[in-house]
Amino acid sequence: MNIRLFNRKYWVRRFGEQQNVEGHLVSTFSDFVVSAHLHPSGSDEMQANPEGQRKVKHIEGHSDEELIVADQAANRRGDMVFYMGSWYECTGAQLFDHTLLSHYNYTFSQIPLERAGGREFDPPAADPV
Repeated sequence: MNIRLFNRKYWVRRFGEQQNVEGHLVSTFSDFVVSAHLHPSGSDEMQANPEGQRKVKHIEGHSDEELIVADQAANRRGDMVFYMGSWYECTGAQLFDHTLLSHYNYTFSQIPLERAGGREFDPPAADPV
């Protein structure tokens, strides 16, 4: 249930359609502020990769705003939220409309530091408030 009293303002970065420019996928992005209730999910996991193990953090939240979910098949990047100094990509957004307080429930996965290179991962310049 999204009780707005507990919401805070967070920066969300939304990406446009990806274009292939000289062999690199690039897209424009825009930032906007969303009022949401975000919190750690408690479902962090360890992933093994050639460089060693890495902990992947997840957060959950809810809000009245619809966020775009990452879709690998459609080659679409999900909306990213800036939470506690890190970017998290939206991996799930489901509308809960079974009560008068309809809202979206979200799941986010942290963007790994080694992937977070380039201008699109710079932190927002201002406070969302």
